[in-house]
Amino acid sequence: MGLDRRAFLGLVAGGAVGTMFTPIPWKLLDDASIWTQNWPWIPKVPKGQIDYVTTTSKLCPAGEGLKIMRVAGNPVTAGGNPAHPLSRGGVSALARSEVYMLYSPARVKSPMKKSGKGFEPITWEQALIEMADKLGAAKGAVACVSGDATGSVNELLSAFVGKLGSAGYFMMPSEAQAAAKGMKLMGAKGQAGYDFENADTVLVLGADIFETWGTSTRNRKAFSELRPAGQKPQSNYVYVGPVRNNTAAVCDRWIPASAADLGVVALGIAWHLLKAGATTNAPGFDTFKAVVNGGFGPEDVKRATGIEPAVLADLAKALASAKAPLVVAGSPFGQGLGAGPFIAGMSLNLLLGRVNKPGGVYALPELATVVPGAMTREAMLDADLPTFLKAVATDKAKAPQALLVYDANPAYGLPETATMAKALEKIPYKVSFASFLDETAAMCDLVLPNSLTLERYDDVVTPYGSGFCLYSLVRPIQKPVHDTRTTGDVIFALARKMSVDLKFDGFLAMLKEKVATLGKASGGFVAKDVMPWQVAAGKPAPALVAGDLWKALEAGYAWTMVGTVAQTGMGFAPDVLAKAVKIAKAPAKTAILAPYAQLRTGTPTTGIPCQDLTMVPDTELLGEATFVKLNAETAKALGVKKGATVKLTGAGVDREAKVHIFESVMTGVVAAPLGYGHTAFDIFSKGKGANYLSLMAVAEEPGTGMSVWTAAEVKIA
Repeated sequence: MGLDRRAFLGLVAGGAVGTMFTPIPWKLLDDASIWTQNWPWIPKVPKGQIDYVTTTSKLCPAGEGLKIMRVAGNPVTAGGNPAHPLSRGGVSALARSEVYMLYSPARVKSPMKKSGKGFEPITWEQALIEMADKLGAAKGAVACVSGDATGSVNELLSAFVGKLGSAGYFMMPSEAQAAAKGMKLMGAKGQAGYDFENADTVLVLGADIFETWGTSTRNRKAFSELRPAGQKPQSNYVYVGPVRNNTAAVCDRWIPASAADLGVVALGIAWHLLKAGATTNAPGFDTFKAVVNGGFGPEDVKRATGIEPAVLADLAKALASAKAPLVVAGSPFGQGLGAGPFIAGMSLNLLLGRVNKPGGVYALPELATVVPGAMTREAMLDADLPTFLKAVATDKAKAPQALLVYDANPAYGLPETATMAKALEKIPYKVSFASFLDETAAMCDLVLPNSLTLERYDDVVTPYGSGFCLYSLVRPIQKPVHDTRTTGDVIFALARKMSVDLKFDGFLAMLKEKVATLGKASGGFVAKDVMPWQVAAGKPAPALVAGDLWKALEAGYAWTMVGTVAQTGMGFAPDVLAKAVKIAKAPAKTAILAPYAQLRTGTPTTGIPCQDLTMVPDTELLGEATFVKLNAETAKALGVKKGATVKLTGAGVDREAKVHIFESVMTGVVAAPLGYGHTAFDIFSKGKGANYLSLMAVAEEPGTGMSVWTAAEVKIA
């Protein structure tokens, strides 16, 4: 039987119609959809009872309180704790990653010992035996580097190292160091704290207060509360710095100025205040006035910074006429600032009468230590790590025989990284208490993994920038994912093995004693219905029931105190200012490097949180190349174009970058992102871009002796 054209078309049409009514293709499509949604690597929505628990972030230096959502007892996501005074419901990109980082591929999963070019796993007991032997042999020459700026674990570590014969206890560089040095040189006592909640006019000199400076999450909340949407702002913010960063972008005004000139700008404003009749009985006032009038007049400052005299005159007038003005000086990227610019900024607060006043700067007391032989925070901040390591690298100082590194990554997170790594290589025995396999851990003989925030007890004590004393508890909400331990407990176990008496049996007992001392402190209270800035403004502080304090801390509340240290000798330190704050210009053919740090790219100890890579724009990181930012005028002067690959040279090393033309960078400055260029961690961090800290040469600040690197120059070709 033949099949003609008409019959064929009828057959095809009938088949098509029949296919629509048969269940076979639809069933196959349903099976395919089910199969593709059940691949083992596809994330699944967890099932079970939902609850919320609280703790405090240790990954984020802002120290905000966290509210963790759990499903069937497993943490799922982290948000801000509305009841915590450093959070008030806010959370940074880094603090939000606390849950995800539990499962980071870069985590150290068990104790490890160096073996050839790699590591081999060992037991905790083997690690303790080896450390006891090595540290015992190195007595008198054991040093420690800590990157935890807020934890009581520093008491424990400093006491332990001290009893072994300390070769130095060093904190990683931070804003707190320049402030502590500056306060000391001014004859002041206490830690500088800033009352943003009660200030009505805020002048920010360099400090990226809404991103990486101090209590940044709390700072953002204070800013937004005084500036409700659709209503007249109750505060005025002005930012002075080299880049319109995340802080400058939301301020009422951005005034471009190099990080090298922040002190010059402050003294230029002081000139206008003095001309208007500002005076004080603070020590050194007459000499301070002579220093300012002798070299920081309107034309002097204009020649150095390019800022018109009328601009500084307006700023001085705004500060003088405000009810609660506040001046904040800091590094645009959280480190490397000298004491000179800090003193210059603090001098404005002193001149305006804003010390220990609501909406001004408070001198906060240190909380009492509980470990016998522990160093004070002030003493810890006095040691200069870059200076020490540079001296070791150049054989001007003897290297310690053993080094303990806690929550720090000096091989990556310091300026002149090649020099710092050279110094570390000269230390015979090194132990890292790292949660992630970072660059420093990779150089060590032992790596003993510290449990992460959600797996351990710890604390946060008055972060730098906080306007009030604070104690916040970190508590475990799940068992460790891997074979990790709390470093505090490891040190207590090691001390017992070495017959070193540290008073307590374990870290939890030490923290409970710390809290017990707070319960006896006069003026302290739990910030719950009343917040510390309200007490500073005149509201009565609630009574503290000492026996309930530990329970309150475990429930996510914080202990706070608004007490201040009386200042009887705080002065202007004019002799220091005359040496440390100078008018200078960068030579031709170079640019001032202006690094900027962002919490979305992590810290030197965390690497880049995997989920935060999605927030990085292509104008910052594209593939494995990082971009630096220049404005059109600077690019033209240097002969570079948009998208071009350039070589930056500084501190004896070269780093490549692509060029992004960005008019929110001042002329003569190249802005470079930090957080890239890792040689360790995981695929989310390793090999992405360059570490521009390596280009920053360390210099000694005249008059103070501090290491400084906020105004490093680079050549661009």
